[in-house]
Amino acid sequence: MNLRQLEILRAVVTFRTTVGAAERLGMSQPLISNTIRHIESVLGFALFERVSNRLSPTEEALILLEEAEPLFLLRDAVNQRATDLRVGRIGRIRIASTAELSEAVLPRVIADYARDYPRIQISLETRPLDSVLQVVENGVADVAFVLAPYERQALHYDSIADLRPVVLCDENDPVARLEAVGPRDILERPLIGPQVATRIGLMLADSFRSAGLDYRPNIETRFMNAAARIVREGWGVALIDELSAFTALRPGLVIRPYAPALPLELSAAMQKTKTPSRQTQRFIKAFRERVAIRLAEVRAESQRSIG
Repeated sequence: MNLRQLEILRAVVTFRTTVGAAERLGMSQPLISNTIRHIESVLGFALFERVSNRLSPTEEALILLEEAEPLFLLRDAVNQRATDLRVGRIGRIRIASTAELSEAVLPRVIADYARDYPRIQISLETRPLDSVLQVVENGVADVAFVLAPYERQALHYDSIADLRPVVLCDENDPVARLEAVGPRDILERPLIGPQVATRIGLMLADSFRSAGLDYRPNIETRFMNAAARIVREGWGVALIDELSAFTALRPGLVIRPYAPALPLELSAAMQKTKTPSRQTQRFIKAFRERVAIRLAEVRAESQRSIG
């Protein structure tokens, strides 16, 4: 017997008529009757007795249904799981990110998302840019959030926002009095910045070179959030992205725009050949909204009155 036949048997046992079973299952009454006769023929024993124009199940029929009940429960569980997947109540999201975004934006997005969708399994990998892009290419991560990525044939980039470099410094530092800070303004300052080996470090080095200067930070870091933390601990000025600067901000520190303005594209990277799941798309949307809020906050702070 297959599950459909068992379902017909259960409906007839429940309603005691083939008409009631047909209405319940959306089938014709003759088809219900023929199915019951076919099952009885295959099994070699009767499933019902007719009593006062109603069908009374035999003991054998009740035993069959009792044994079949786990199958119905499993079927219902599978259907419920399919519904949950369709409406986004369950699933998983595998995220990769560089350290800056793992500290500045993702913790809040993940926490909010986990509260809204508690049955979603979320994983976060924090890696250098090359490795972050690699795990998406290999299918290990569903999406990667990256700053200033470079083209890779297997990846599609969904632009989230354009960030800008800023200077994070003590409010008593001379550059804190400037409306915008250029390469020459921080040439003699104790500077912390991204390594030239990184893509953003190379972009900053080019901006120094355009001003006829060499980009030589006193302290180089791979990740810009580390540079921000050093300033927070009381040493130097950091040339970093605005999200990292805002995350490390404390009383006594200020953020100043860097000039020339360099767009640092913040993107969500995904495989070109794979359509992102509904959960992944929903998470990217939540990430985009959080970035917009954070950028409004940091840009308002960077325009704060100069002391």
